[in-house]
Amino acid sequence: MRPRQPDGPRALVLGSGTSTGVPLIGCHCAVCDSPDLRDNRLRSGVYVTAGNFAVQLDVSPDFRQQALRFGIEQVNVLLVTHPHADHVLGLDEIRRFNTLQNSRIQAYARDFTLSGIGRIFSYIVTPSPEQETLYRPQIDFVEIDDGPLEIGPFTLTSLEIPHGPTRSTAFKLVWNNRSFVYAPDCSQVTPAFQSFIQGADVVLLDGLRDRYHPSHLTFDDSVAAMRASGVSRGYVTHIGHDILHAELEKKFPDNIKPAYDGLEIEW
Repeated sequence: MRPRQPDGPRALVLGSGTSTGVPLIGCHCAVCDSPDLRDNRLRSGVYVTAGNFAVQLDVSPDFRQQALRFGIEQVNVLLVTHPHADHVLGLDEIRRFNTLQNSRIQAYARDFTLSGIGRIFSYIVTPSPEQETLYRPQIDFVEIDDGPLEIGPFTLTSLEIPHGPTRSTAFKLVWNNRSFVYAPDCSQVTPAFQSFIQGADVVLLDGLRDRYHPSHLTFDDSVAAMRASGVSRGYVTHIGHDILHAELEKKFPDNIKPAYDGLEIEW
């Protein structure tokens, strides 16, 4: 592992679970009843900081709980992968960060994500005159494509990736020639995506379970993609309740691990 640079980037995994979270409501399987805290998984989200700049990747329904649990009090920029409920329903919590920071906050996403957010959160995106006066998030939505964009100390690029019958986004943050890739929802490793993660320092990639799922990669799919791309460190995320964390760790090579809530990654 490279020595950390002063004020270098750090990624904090806020949620490593699939859309239901783990434990599932009403389930008493070995994973859902596990005493291992790594088997308790909130919905997807990652908080990245470098110096005094903070990027929130996805805002799940658990975002308020995650912010309180991990003491998050600053968000400079949002990155949103796609408009599914488990990745956007925490958007309303951004209003508190507007208050704390006394500023609007920019959110970057691709066109299909912005369209979905507009349908779900019309009171944020296109408020009526009556809604203008409500205590609501003050967010400036910015449409992005593949091209590079400077965001604080990071260079941001993104790639549209398949997510079953819909689409999602893979984000890459580069700092001082070091790269971090976040792709929590993906159903197929295309040649473009394989190239996108090639040689990355850290990759967090979808891996739901051992069995096939039409909208997600299996563990084997995820590990194979990261090994083929030569990533330095890989983490499987968006995990279901099919296998204990301790057992999953045994399945992976040394440089690839299952993510868990509270995992901190420096790069």
